[in-house]
Amino acid sequence: MNIKRSHEVTHGGSDLWLLNEAIDLCQAGQQFYSQATKGADDYNIKRIFSHMAEVRKSILSRLAALFKQVEPRYPQTIERIETLRPSLSPYYAEAEKAIGQKRVAKAIKVLITAEQYVLSRLKLAAKRASSQLVTRQLAEGIASLQISCDSMKNLSLNKQG
Repeated sequence: MNIKRSHEVTHGGSDLWLLNEAIDLCQAGQQFYSQATKGADDYNIKRIFSHMAEVRKSILSRLAALFKQVEPRYPQTIERIETLRPSLSPYYAEAEKAIGQKRVAKAIKVLITAEQYVLSRLKLAAKRASSQLVTRQLAEGIASLQISCDSMKNLSLNKQG
């Protein structure tokens, strides 16, 4: 699900930038987990990966709708949004490799690190948002992702034990 968005923002349009980054982070995760679900053999891993993809898909649909509401408020663009976030690709590539090698515990460990990064970026975005609607929507997404991440952590603990 590629959401078409403007990559421009105006002075005072920081919510657009924050939403843009949140959408990028969620799209990357949704694409990874959708693909990883197909490559996982373990039922519990498939279930969690599928859930992670669905959570991101749900967050993406809400953020995309919100983006469309916020974007018209900033018709004059004076600053270009640049992608400042480090890529999640190295994490996902390492996890994919570990899954292919049937090293599930290693893959989960890498993915938990990636999830912690995503959660920290979304929490920072929620703190910086000027709109209560943006803050609320990000907080709901953060809560959903946190629950999913905790499920993955629990699976990791069970795999090690």
